[in-house]
Amino acid sequence: MQESRYVHRLTVSSPTLLPATTTNVYVITHHGEAIIIDAGYEQEDSTKEIISYIESMGQPQVKAIILTHYHRDHSPGAKALSDHFQCPIWAHAQEVENIHREISPYKVEKALTEGDRIEIGGVPIFVLHTPGHTKGHISLWMEEEKILFVGDNAAGEGSVWIGPPDGDLTHYLQSLQRLKSFHAERLAPGHGHMIHDPDACIDFLITRRLERESQILKLLQSSPLSVSQLVDLIYRDQIHPSVRWAAERTIEGHIMKLLNERRVQIASADRTPKYALSSSLTT
Repeated sequence: MQESRYVHRLTVSSPTLLPATTTNVYVITHHGEAIIIDAGYEQEDSTKEIISYIESMGQPQVKAIILTHYHRDHSPGAKALSDHFQCPIWAHAQEVENIHREISPYKVEKALTEGDRIEIGGVPIFVLHTPGHTKGHISLWMEEEKILFVGDNAAGEGSVWIGPPDGDLTHYLQSLQRLKSFHAERLAPGHGHMIHDPDACIDFLITRRLERESQILKLLQSSPLSVSQLVDLIYRDQIHPSVRWAAERTIEGHIMKLLNERRVQIASADRTPKYALSSSLTT
C-alpha cells in the first residue's frame, strides 16, 4: 500500500503479540533507489510478497535493509531479502550482537549511529537512537514528508511492552518525548495502521505508562506484592494467557524503574521477590 509519495507499507504475517497479527515492512523509494525498513519474520510467503511488490515498482536498486531492532518479528526476514536484492543489512551498533543471533550466518554490514544520514534518490533520512523497547532501537526521520518510522516505540493499535531482558521504561519515556519534539505529521509504526495524530498517540502512551505506575504504587500501599500478584490485580483475567508473559515483563519494567528511583524496595528476596513502597514514601 502506498502511504505517501515515497513510502509504501507492506503488512506481512508474523508471530507477534495480539492484537497485532502482522508486522509492517516499509519501502522508501525515489529515483530508482530504495531502502527497506524492517523485514518481518522468516517465512517464504512473506518474502515472496515483499519481493513481488518491490519488483512491481520498477525494480529499484535496494541500497540496504534497515532493522529498527532485533526482535524476531522484525529481523530474520532480512536474510532472504538480502540474498535476493544483493543488499547489506544495517542496524544500530548496540543492536548488532542480538541481530546476529537472529540472522546467523548473515551479518550486519554497517552499524548505524545517532545522526547518520541516508539518502534515497536525494531524499535524506536521519537515524535516531530511540532506546527503551530495546537498547539499540532506532527510529528514522523523513523530514521531507514529516514521517517518523518508529518501529516498536508505538503501534497502530494499543501499546507495546517494555521490560526485561533489554527494555528500559525510563529510556522509553525519554524516547517518546524526543519523538514528539519532531512535530511529525505521521508515525509509521512496526505494527498496525499509520498514525495520523502523532501527538495524541505519544501523549496516550506516556499517560498510560504513568497511570500504570501510579496503579502499582497504590497497590503496594497495602502489602508487599510479587510481579505475578501485581499482574493478577491489574489485569484481572483481561489478557489472553498467550501474552501474560508480556504483561509480566511490562510490570517488571515498571518495578525496575521504581527501584532505580528508590520509590520501591525489595521486601523479600525469596525465589519470587516481593516489592513494597520504599521507607521514604511510607514515613
